[in-house]
Amino acid sequence: MNFTLFSRSMLAAGLIAGAVSLAPQAHAADTTAASNCQQNSQNDVIGRLAQREDCLNSRVQNYQKQSQEAQAAREKRLQDLKDKYANAVANQKARLQNQINNEQSKLTNMRDQQTQRLQQLRNASQQQRDRVNNLGNKTRGDVNNFLNGGL
Repeated sequence: MNFTLFSRSMLAAGLIAGAVSLAPQAHAADTTAASNCQQNSQNDVIGRLAQREDCLNSRVQNYQKQSQEAQAAREKRLQDLKDKYANAVANQKARLQNQINNEQSKLTNMRDQQTQRLQQLRNASQQQRDRVNNLGNKTRGDVNNFLNGGL
């Protein structure tokens, strides 16, 4: 009796571990980032999950840096236009005001897009954990059904 229970438990644990080890590779969000992040292959599930989370964190940091640089360039361009507007003659002020308005709207859109993208990147690690948990729950249920006599 104890041997049967032990073998069932080991079978269930083996199936869950095998399914969890394949989950991070099956759900790579970005192929280029995924290939860069999977260069240092880990042999265990925890190592792969930790590596994937580190990769997601580095993607967030890189995106933040690039976005801040782009916003700084856009803000500099906007400030240059405002300086030109202050020194412009009356007939050029209307054209410069239109350019200023366009630059401000582009900057606002850029900030909105950055906020949305950062939120997506930050949620990616939680979504990965949820997928692993859901897969583990499904596998546990399937194993229990199998061990109890049917699928």
